[in-house]
Amino acid sequence: MPAEKSRPDKHDAITKAASETFLAEGFDRASLDQIAQRAGVSKQTIYSHFADKQALFLAICSELTEKLTIPLRQPASETGDLRTTLLRLGEDALAMMLHPASLDLHRLIVGAAARFPELGQAAYEAGAGRMITELSALLAQRSRSGDGLPRPLTHAEADRLAEQFIGMLRGFHQVRGLLGIDPVPDVERRTYVAACVDLLLRTG
Repeated sequence: MPAEKSRPDKHDAITKAASETFLAEGFDRASLDQIAQRAGVSKQTIYSHFADKQALFLAICSELTEKLTIPLRQPASETGDLRTTLLRLGEDALAMMLHPASLDLHRLIVGAAARFPELGQAAYEAGAGRMITELSALLAQRSRSGDGLPRPLTHAEADRLAEQFIGMLRGFHQVRGLLGIDPVPDVERRTYVAACVDLLLRTG
């Protein structure tokens, strides 16, 4: 397949094509042959990047989370104080949750999890679970340096605050998006995120 050799980034081409195919066909009906055709690569090329269809699906979930959590792993000198970091994470995370492709992916995961429970578990761990884990580590670290939180947090406290924060962000915004209800204006959404951040810092 000569055209395939000149492709600059096969990995991105495959994940993009896979996202489109999964959303169009569903996880069960989507095939690697369809994905390969849409990506303009061979099926063997897909196998050189991903072990199987489930691994490809989970890579898509993981890559969405990876973009959001990069600031959580950077030093404070690069990201600013805790409140600034949480505001950025909150605004970016909520915007991602409400993006039409993310809403479609969420519906797809929920629909597939009934038949493929291991896929649902793995998708959670690659997405929301990973975000909570990395946010928990950040909260524990910043609490020990006195950044934004009144006292050092235990591991259990940091885990709880991280999960509460992600849950607050999602709120009913995602529910409205999944039901096709128009989102709140951007200004109102930013105000909501700021309120979530301030509540976390007060209760920490």
